[in-house]
Amino acid sequence: MANSQIVTLNIGDVIPNAGDNESSWIISAWEGADKYIKRVPFKVEDPYQAKLVEYNVSLDATDLIKTLKNAQEVSGGFANYLQACKSEDGAAQGKLVVTLETENGGLEAYSLYHSVTVFFQQLVLAMNIALPGSCQILNASYEGEGAASFEPPQIDSNIFTNGWLSAFDAEWPILKPLKFSDVWSWLDGQHTSETDTALSMVNKVMFCLLELAHQSTAYSASNVLLVSHMLELFGKMENDVNHNLLRERISIILGQPSDKADSFNELYRMKQSLIRSEQPVRRPALVYHDADDEILQQLEMHNSPVEQALAIVLALLQDLVINKCNSYQFSEQVTRN
Repeated sequence: MANSQIVTLNIGDVIPNAGDNESSWIISAWEGADKYIKRVPFKVEDPYQAKLVEYNVSLDATDLIKTLKNAQEVSGGFANYLQACKSEDGAAQGKLVVTLETENGGLEAYSLYHSVTVFFQQLVLAMNIALPGSCQILNASYEGEGAASFEPPQIDSNIFTNGWLSAFDAEWPILKPLKFSDVWSWLDGQHTSETDTALSMVNKVMFCLLELAHQSTAYSASNVLLVSHMLELFGKMENDVNHNLLRERISIILGQPSDKADSFNELYRMKQSLIRSEQPVRRPALVYHDADDEILQQLEMHNSPVEQALAIVLALLQDLVINKCNSYQFSEQVTRN
């Protein structure tokens, strides 16, 4: 007999920063997730039981979608709503309800919340590949038996949003909304949820994306290393990275970058200066939610190569999803005439 366990994720800040058009796309993406994830098979490596556990998982995103639609109806778009209602308690709250069904009886609390956390990580990946910047989980807490002992992922959508905007501004690479079910099915085929140690190229990239998404600030030296590592994984680069060769390989897939988007030199200058201890170290920045646009723009100037590199990573992932592939192979041929 199947056993069902329900966990609610209460999210204090669920509304991402988005313009009017993007707000409609984000609502559609969440509606797609809510419709698709109904008793979907889901496998998780459970370290508590030291085995693979199989579930049927269902998602109820009704409350979250209601919050998003209300923001759109009130202000036309999420950015306007957040600006107008930022001082109102509960204005950006929403919740997600997850039901796990298993034939193996009840789960220990650790196994249950580990499985639920892996599910939400998979959801974050699927949403932000389908539509970068569409999924935000901030000031979140679990609700359920034993929930007080476990902390859910805290995901800021800004770095994905900035990657999307960087691609749009530079007109390269091309990013576009994908169907949520296609992305979820592709991720399931990569067995991303079934391991806690990534060995395949795709899963290494997935775990790097999760690490990037968990960063409390988008402006850190570690992000330079993370995004450059992801590009090198895609480009099958070996010990000594030739960033010119990496640019060529990525250009074969995504087309030639525009001059504005070609940040390979700057990204690898930053990376090498970090490795050689030449990069200046900045004091951790004050988190200021009401910062003026001028301050935010100045901060973002230092992060543009990271955002442009992340846009490339997201475009490569979308390309793999669209073509139902999991990696790239590069070859060189010589013919004597």
